Parts: sequence; structure tokens; C-alpha cells
Amino acid sequence: MDQNDQNDRFDRFDRFEPDFSRFESASDHSERSSSLDRSERPARTGRRQPARPVRSGMRMGKGKPMRRASVKLNYRMVLCIAVLVLLLLTIIFGGLFKSRGSKIADLNSQIETLNKDKDNLSAQIGALTQENQTLQSSITATLPAAKTAETNSIVDLIPMLNDGVYVVQSTGSQLRYISVPKGYLQDKLGEYRDDASGYAASTGDAPICQYYVLFTDRVIGLAEGDTGFVSTDRSATGSTSTIPSGFYDFVASFFNNSSNTTASGRSSDNSSDSSGDSSASDNSSDSSASSASADANA
Repeated sequence: MDQNDQNDRFDRFDRFEPDFSRFESASDHSERSSSLDRSERPARTGRRQPARPVRSGMRMGKGKPMRRASVKLNYRMVLCIAVLVLLLLTIIFGGLFKSRGSKIADLNSQIETLNKDKDNLSAQIGALTQENQTLQSSITATLPAAKTAETNSIVDLIPMLNDGVYVVQSTGSQLRYISVPKGYLQDKLGEYRDDASGYAASTGDAPICQYYVLFTDRVIGLAEGDTGFVSTDRSATGSTSTIPSGFYDFVASFFNNSSNTTASGRSSDNSSDSSGDSSASDNSSDSSASSASADANA
């Protein structure tokens, strides 16, 4: 670099004059304010201002307390929450009601099924009862004809029939009896005998019985209306008690078959014939006696 260039640069620097007027005015203002005397300043009043209360709470970075946000009730939000709660309860109770409804429907279907089964069982029981009665009638029809006792006193007849199971019918004028063979009929009589729930003591005298069942260890009298007596010493009477239902009809069926009905008719016919023969023989004896007396007089 030559000497001329350096001189030019110095000349330009010398020609640059910065403006410091702004700084001077600011410094003059500060000097004037500081030079003011305290007497020139406005006097303060004697009343002191109360100290401001310090607010609790968080303070911000510059030390100013943070104001609490006022809580306002949002009615729309509360309404939405209430609607959601009601909707939830409706869904819950609706599901419970639906489940209960399905259970009730299932129970009703089960009840209908049970009723149908009951009707079917009732029909089957009726059919079986009819078959049982038919079988019982066919069995009793094979029984031998009833025999007429030589005595009309049940007290005298009971000791004579002690070698098995007998059923006795009292017609009022005579006694008829049948020896029950071993098998279904005798077992059925044993079931009626051992049915303890069917016997209950009653008040009053022993009724007049139409049928008697003679076991080796006891005598059971049967009267109409499911009443009778039980004698464990094989006597002809005893205290009044109830008897199992159907016992009377079952024993009566022994004497209602055709053979016993025919035998009863024949026995009555035979008795009338025998009485007629005896009367005829009496008449013949009377006529012969009168003829003999006439010859003697002659």
C-alpha cells in the first residue's frame, strides 16, 4: 500500500463526525432530576398506607401471586353425565329383564312339557288299572266255587279255618267261604294286611261286617265305607278302625264271579228241594199212619 492510499483513509476518518446529541440530552435530563432539592419535592401526607395482605398460593416467576380460577358449575356437562347414567342403567336393567324373560319362557315350556307328561302318565295309569282289573277278574274267575259253612256263626267258623288264608262272606242267613290259593291273590291280600297307614282307630262299636279275611295270625272284618276291625287273636270282633281303600272291593270280587254266583243259586235251590222232599216224606208218613189206624178200627 503506498503513502497516498493511507492519507486518503485518514482523511475519510477525520471527516466522519458522529452525532452525540441524543446522549447529551439524556444525560442533561438525568442531571437535572438529580439536582432537584428534596424541599422542591411534594411532601408526603402523614397517613400511612396499610400493608397489602400477602396472598397465599403459588407465585409466578416475577413474585406476583397467581389468582385462583373460579369453579363454575357446567350444567350441560352434568346433564350429559345424568343422561349417560340413565342410559347405562336402562341397558343394565333391560339386559336383566331380557334374561329373566328368557328364563321365564324356558320354565313355562318345561311346565307345559311336564303337564303333557303328566297327562300321558295318567292315561297309562288308567290303561294299566283297566288291565289290572281285567287280569284280576280273570284270576278270580278261576277260583273254586264258594262253600257254604255248616254253621251260621262266624265265631264257630273261625277256629275251623286255620290252615291257610280264607275269605268269608256273610249273607245274613248263611256263611260262605273260599280258600285262597298261593299266588297273586294271596300276595295281594298280604299287601292290604301289611298296609299300616290304611288302619286308624275309630270310636264306636265294631260295625256289622259283610266280609272277613282269615289269616293264620289275625282276622280282618270288612264293612262298607272302608271301615271294619282287626283282631290279632283271631276273634270275631274288635275295635273299630279304618281299612285300606280298595280292600273291601277286592275281597267282594272273589264272590262276584260266575262260578260262585251259580253255586250260590244252586245251593239255594238245593236247600229248597231238600225242604220240599222232607215235607213230602212227612206227608207220606202221615197218610200211612192214618191208613194203619183205619185198618185197626175195622
